[in-house]
Amino acid sequence: MRFSYEYSNPVYFQRRRKDTLKLKSSLELTPLVNVVFLLLIFLIVSSTFVQRPGVKVNLPVSSSVWGEERERIYVSLTYDNILFLNEKRTEWKHFPEVLNEIVLKLQKPILILNADEKSTHGQIIKIMDIAKQTGIESIIISTQPPGLKNNKSSNK
Repeated sequence: MRFSYEYSNPVYFQRRRKDTLKLKSSLELTPLVNVVFLLLIFLIVSSTFVQRPGVKVNLPVSSSVWGEERERIYVSLTYDNILFLNEKRTEWKHFPEVLNEIVLKLQKPILILNADEKSTHGQIIKIMDIAKQTGIESIIISTQPPGLKNNKSSNK
């Protein structure tokens, strides 16, 4: 209670009541973002990505699968007879020399041939002939399992 100087009557001040406690119900985004990034990193590190190196071609279908673990040379042939050697476009006239340089650096390499199903038989035989002349003893022709036939891949 206070007294006013002008009047002799006391002046009463009311205390404000604090409103009822309000709960702070906001979602903190920083911890949520941290958890999401950690989960993303975990999934990326723990997942296995299986990709065939080289040019995307439509491989023929085969139910048999085999192969050895040796140094590999990948040769890809597109449907329009464009040649790739270890994912690098190579001209047909330079292919024997470039392949020979690679073979000399490796010990008993395997040539893996990824030829589009629409490429010509003659071009595939030509690649195999050149590979045999450079000293490659094992040639594997890539195919895909029967269940994967429906996804058509495009050329690069």
